[in-house]
Amino acid sequence: MKDLITSKSFKKLICLVSVLIVLIIIGGFTDGNVLSSIVNGITLPMAEVSAAATNEVTKPSYDELYKENEKLKEEISELRTQLADYHNVKHENERLWRYYDLKDQNPQYGILPATVVRRDPNDDFYSFTLDKGITSDVAVGDPVVTENGIIGWVYDVDFYTAKVKTILSPDARVGVIDTATRDSGVVSGNVLYADKNLTTMTRISALNKLKEGDIVTTTGISGIYPAGLIVGEVKEIAFDEYDTSIYAVISPFEDIRTVIDVVVITSFEGQGEISRDSIDDITLPSDTVAVTEPETQEATELYEEGDW
Repeated sequence: MKDLITSKSFKKLICLVSVLIVLIIIGGFTDGNVLSSIVNGITLPMAEVSAAATNEVTKPSYDELYKENEKLKEEISELRTQLADYHNVKHENERLWRYYDLKDQNPQYGILPATVVRRDPNDDFYSFTLDKGITSDVAVGDPVVTENGIIGWVYDVDFYTAKVKTILSPDARVGVIDTATRDSGVVSGNVLYADKNLTTMTRISALNKLKEGDIVTTTGISGIYPAGLIVGEVKEIAFDEYDTSIYAVISPFEDIRTVIDVVVITSFEGQGEISRDSIDDITLPSDTVAVTEPETQEATELYEEGDW
């Protein structure tokens, strides 16, 4: 027994017990922070060593990180595609809603939304190419419009695209009528006005009552354009300095120079036929034309030229 008490191991045990008693006593008279600090000081380094060892064991390998990175890339690519599809569908829906009123008021129209994909840089009258063609039932002569009015007509078409001439071109021959005064005439482009997004209304009666601000619409006489399509607004009345004839400068409600989204009217009631409702007392047999008024004569001459 004496040997046990005097041994070094016993003395160390006594010292350790004494230290623990002191710590307990100190902890009882304090808020525990001192004791906690001492214990943490002993255990924290051991915990850090243990955590480091654990992390080393669970650390992902290069192959695992590479595979995870590739998977994330695929997911990002898929999300980008979905986002692009969403924007395309949203844009298409917006276009369809934009022309809802046109279709609702004219249920007989065949309406095909299209997008300008190319412009002819050498054309002074802003012709362009659409992303729709024969496979979408587009044909030469089909009118091209927006919700703001007429833009032009298809003059050439292949399987997947269609070329459009605008009403800014001198090749345009659009029969129009003033909705307020009922004065009729022909809208045709003019090189002096095309760059300003303006066109002209010619073949106007000397007794016309046109005034600035009047709206002109298509007559639908030739069967190339439906009746009632908005062409533009009378901007001014002028005289031709060469032949002193009267003409009106017409401002379209759409900027034809920069238009992107349009609609091709692929079919409508009376397409390709002459409307007899727009001109009084006109008859058109196979090779002769009977007329009763000068304005009717002018309209008939235009028809025989194969335009409007």
